[in-house]
Amino acid sequence: MKGLKRWLVRVSLGVTIMAGLTAGGPAQSASAAVSKVPARSAYVMDAQSGQVLYQQNANRKYPIASLSKLLTVYLTVKAIDNGKIKWTDQVPIDHQLIRLSHSSVYSSLRMTAKDKFTVKDLVVAAMVASSNSAASALGDYVAGSNSAFIDQMNQQSQDWGLDAHFISSSGLDNSDLKDYHYRLPGTGASEQNLVSAKAITVVAQHLLEADPTITKIASRTQAKVNGTKIYNENSCLPGQSQYKAASQIDGLKTGYTENAKLCYTATFKVNGERMIATILGGDTTFSAMNKLIKQVKQTYQLHATSVNARTVTLVNGTKVTATPKTSQVGTWTKSQEDANVKTSFSPQLTAAELKRGQIEAGDPVGELTVADQQTGLTQHVTYYAQDTDTLFTSHQAFKTTKTEPAPLLRTLTTQTAVFASGL
Repeated sequence: MKGLKRWLVRVSLGVTIMAGLTAGGPAQSASAAVSKVPARSAYVMDAQSGQVLYQQNANRKYPIASLSKLLTVYLTVKAIDNGKIKWTDQVPIDHQLIRLSHSSVYSSLRMTAKDKFTVKDLVVAAMVASSNSAASALGDYVAGSNSAFIDQMNQQSQDWGLDAHFISSSGLDNSDLKDYHYRLPGTGASEQNLVSAKAITVVAQHLLEADPTITKIASRTQAKVNGTKIYNENSCLPGQSQYKAASQIDGLKTGYTENAKLCYTATFKVNGERMIATILGGDTTFSAMNKLIKQVKQTYQLHATSVNARTVTLVNGTKVTATPKTSQVGTWTKSQEDANVKTSFSPQLTAAELKRGQIEAGDPVGELTVADQQTGLTQHVTYYAQDTDTLFTSHQAFKTTKTEPAPLLRTLTTQTAVFASGL
């Protein structure tokens, strides 16, 4: 981390000089294209729809340093959601990780054998201060060992169809990990995590979906863990040197090693639409991120379709109030182009709901399809019941037995057309 701090001081001076030279220059027109980012690769996408607004060497794998922690935290959240661990669990810290935490180069949070850390403490330390010991401890706790957790990272990447190679839960290279016995067996002496800008942006997308509140942690410029103050190196956050109000950045993760250079995945919003942008391997990455976001907003315009609660009428006349988990669905076009959005709603009950003859609060009851004829983008929004309701007056009619109702269940399960929307 000290290497990153020295780098930031050097770069911030350069950025200040450049800002003085270019201040007062002509503004770019609304139709200007996004210029090449001064970095190895870059990627910008709509977090909800997955629509891509910019890509530069986006599929080529590069070192990503501490952006690796995004997948570490995702797998931690997944383990919590699956009931395997809890936010309040106390996590044992391996003595090698305590040694690592005392490094003046690789540590941002000093640990001792007497310290007690919860899962939440370590997530905060990993996301805010990019603590390598915290990330590695989370991996050990989630999977039982470092090697087992790395297996999970690579398997999750494969499940998502991502071309990624992980050997470290923290993002440190093997050359950094060798002195702390956290080098993955069977890997090379200088091996490192290699991931594309597109792949790590998709990881961030899944993390936001699993825990939308993660930005509340990642947006902190400082925090306290066990009484120790930790600091965020994200210079684009409010109050930091590269903060631009127009960018509306509220996270997500920075990373730096000499091999990876400065890497940055940022979350921001445009008129309420959640966006993600990644830049890998730059020297002026923070200022480049602000410029990239500005040019994307100048080049594209958002067409937002409001998504509201609605009443769904079931076959027996029962009316169910249903709500989506999002308030809008967005599609992007070039600034001078119009969107051609069409929507349709279809009630969709599951076999489990039919079998028990009842809808419980939170059950899915329908789907809104939003299709943009201009871009070819189609999005699906699931609606969930607000309250518990009886589907039919007789539950017996929907029990799978050898009696007459069994064929009826099969018919209702396969023929969703018997349900009518309340539109």
